[in-house]
Formats: sequence, C-alpha cells, structure tokens
Amino acid sequence: MQERRRFVRVPESSQISYEIIPRPKVGDFFTKDIGQGGIRFFVHEFIPKNSLLKIRLTLKKISFSFETIVKLVWIREDARADRYEVGVEFVNIPKKAAENLMDYIKNILVASSHS
Repeated sequence: MQERRRFVRVPESSQISYEIIPRPKVGDFFTKDIGQGGIRFFVHEFIPKNSLLKIRLTLKKISFSFETIVKLVWIREDARADRYEVGVEFVNIPKKAAENLMDYIKNILVASSHS
C-alpha cells in the first residue's frame, strides 16, 4: 500500500489542547502521532471536516510548547471508546515551532532506527 502523506509521521503521545474556532470550547487530550504536516489525536465530540482549531501542543521530552492553527482534514468515529479520531494539518505554524518539531521528529526517527 502506497503512503499518501507528504510527510513522515512518528508515534507520539504528547499533550494537546484544542479550541474550535470561533466556538470557545476547549478539550485536553494526547496525540497519537505527529508529523511535519500535521497531527492525529482523539476528541470526545464530532467536529466537522475543514473546521479550524487553535491548538497548544506540548512536547514534554524537549520541554517545548507552542500554539498554532490547524485544519481538520478527516474524522473517524471510534465507537468502542465513545470518541472520534481526527487528523489535522498545520495551517500557520510559527517558524521556530516548525524547526523544533522537525528536529524532534528527526531525533525520534534516528533513535528508532538504532533500536
């Protein structure tokens, strides 16, 4: 099966909070994986495709946190756990955050190739 993503993703469980724009509802969860182009995580409510979310992502392993806007690209119901899995892509990630995220992903890939 051919990979459709433009960027590689690595498994990651980092804290993420989101706010649906313009609706002021906030949720705190953990990511499932992170890539240069986006993030996959779970939410407890249905969010329409193409919704914009303001997220705060905390990468505890490197003590780095940033806020950015993401666009919800897909959503899938996880009926077993009464939640939804979502995939979002970065819309306007700050340059320093993008650089730190790329370095973080590279370090995970290097570490996993030596395991």
